[in-house]
Amino acid sequence: MFLRLPKEKPSATGFSKSVVITLALLPIAGLAGFLLPDLEAMRNQGGSQNHEITKLRAELNVLSDQFGNLEQDFANQEGLLLGSYDEVEEIQLELSAAWVKQSELRRNLQAMRTEMQARSAAAALDRQRLDPKMARAELRANILHPVFQLAGADAVGSAVLFAKGSDQDGSHYFALTSYHVVRDILAERTGVNDNHQETIDAYLEIDGHEVRLPVRMLCEDIPADLALIRLDTERDLGPIAHLAPLSRADEVESFSPIYTVGCPLGTAAQATRGEVTRTDWKVGGQELWMISSPAYFGNSGGGVFLEETQELIGVFAKIYTHGSFRPQVVTHMGLAVPLSVIHRWLEDEGYSYLLPKATSFDLAMVEEASHEEPE
Repeated sequence: MFLRLPKEKPSATGFSKSVVITLALLPIAGLAGFLLPDLEAMRNQGGSQNHEITKLRAELNVLSDQFGNLEQDFANQEGLLLGSYDEVEEIQLELSAAWVKQSELRRNLQAMRTEMQARSAAAALDRQRLDPKMARAELRANILHPVFQLAGADAVGSAVLFAKGSDQDGSHYFALTSYHVVRDILAERTGVNDNHQETIDAYLEIDGHEVRLPVRMLCEDIPADLALIRLDTERDLGPIAHLAPLSRADEVESFSPIYTVGCPLGTAAQATRGEVTRTDWKVGGQELWMISSPAYFGNSGGGVFLEETQELIGVFAKIYTHGSFRPQVVTHMGLAVPLSVIHRWLEDEGYSYLLPKATSFDLAMVEEASHEEPE
């Protein structure tokens, strides 16, 4: 027997399912609608970042190229620097060679200078042997005639002409003397306020006659006992002393023969012969030379001359005495202001134009003294 199943009636289940699915998709759609703008923003941001990355890569490439150029420049500069080192080393070698050559030339100059001095001294001796009369005439002109007397009422002293010139006030001469000579003469007067405004009587021998002229002090060095005086006159006073160049001071040593010229006891100029006995003497901290040529009161301010060249190398300053009750003059123990002190003082006082101009040999010796060998 067959039984027939009954026909299924349409059910609302399918509709229910579709409704459920639709309802389930609604939140997803809403979420998608919410997320889509953010996603778009992220896409835009990513594009912007990609652009920035591209830009940074381009800048990095530029910096890389610049760095490469700098590396090349550095390499080039390093090469130049190494080349400069080589050049400096070559220059140093050339300088060393030049120094050796210069030292050799200076030695040759010194040898030539010594030889010329020896020849000059020999020629002077030859002149004296061949013509003693002419030699004595030279001595009188070069060392005796320039020295003259300074005198007050009682005080006396000496001075030595060594330069002449002219200015708006006329012709004049310059002389060196001892400061204490000027001081002692002016101390005899009353009402003296300024020693530089006072005049002192000077007595010179001109053509066998005594001539009196006024002199005044321009400047002084009291510790060194030096004074510079000026004689204003249009008259020709004859030969003047030749002040030695500064380099000559280095040649003066013990046993160097000299002449001391002054006016002892107020007489006319007298010359005595002697030697420099000490060049390292000091009194009261002042540099002095001790000399053996006989001298007496009145010699102060006179000249000390080097026999070999007849140049003025010092100013006689003082003399030793012995005993306190009745002092005895030790005539062979005189003291003179050295040439170097005279030069330094005149230059410091602004009278360097009165100093003798150095010869080429003198300049060579000064240059040698001012150089040191390179290390």
